[in-house]
Amino acid sequence: MSDELLILESNIASIQDIGRYGLENYGFSINGALDQFAYKISNALLGNPLETPAIEVTAFNFALKSHVDISVCVTGAQAIVEADNEVMPQWETFILKKEKKLRISKIHSGMRVYINIAGGVNVPLIHGSASYDSMIGIGTKLTKGDTLSLNGSLTNCIRDKVRMPKDDIPGYQSPWKINVCPGPDVAIFKKHIKVFEEAKFRVSLESDNIGIRLEKYRLTKFSPQQNLSRGIIPGAIEITPHGQPIILHRGRGGTIGYPVIACISSADLDLAGQVRPHDTVRFTFISTDKAIEIYRKREKYIRQILDKSLELNDISTKEE
Repeated sequence: MSDELLILESNIASIQDIGRYGLENYGFSINGALDQFAYKISNALLGNPLETPAIEVTAFNFALKSHVDISVCVTGAQAIVEADNEVMPQWETFILKKEKKLRISKIHSGMRVYINIAGGVNVPLIHGSASYDSMIGIGTKLTKGDTLSLNGSLTNCIRDKVRMPKDDIPGYQSPWKINVCPGPDVAIFKKHIKVFEEAKFRVSLESDNIGIRLEKYRLTKFSPQQNLSRGIIPGAIEITPHGQPIILHRGRGGTIGYPVIACISSADLDLAGQVRPHDTVRFTFISTDKAIEIYRKREKYIRQILDKSLELNDISTKEE
């Protein structure tokens, strides 16, 4: 019992990691953290392997406590982060003293917050991933009263005040400017590209980790309106027969039957995971080569943060 976390409050929260890959032909969606950048940075700052599972909190308040001192990092959407009413930082590691209540409240300027622990939590892997899949009910969904056992040595608790440079913290706010690459069916939308880029779409209330529906503007008079079912990637933007764009995110199914006008770049797919209902979204087309360049630069940056964090950990260990 001593090396456990106790969930005190939870509405929509689950365990997520990098995702469950290679099983879509068996009906498994990729899932994983919807904001992979925030998730990976929380691991990097703690010195964890980047694929270490974390808690993803969506929209509503969340609270936990630990029976031992732990090192914590909270990233993602802006929120009020408190340890027994003491305000704690985001995008920076801190020590949560045993039996103190860590509470996340008033999530804003973004939709999802990530709570990570040095050493990680001990959760079962299903087909190589701990990610919760809401469609088929596998993985770990968190509810009040649940417990999570801690992984690793408690010496990881020395990780305190390792922070991300303030200027590098993503700006989560509406209007969202999201880069996309041309989709496989862009040719049938030649008359719609200008409208698609100039439109200020509104995020519908009917949105989740599977699909983000966009309202206010519709793309009409295109043909064909339906295709044979085929495989589809996270970030594809399909257009329904009624002209409504839908962003298919990491929880989407593996196939689709509607035409795809664009695919969100891998780096900006994380931003799409943070949009809130009624937010405004705008799209800009970029080349595939540019999208790859941005992605590689981002992954290199995450690795640099991890390497720097590990160096600081080595120094702290030696000084003890």
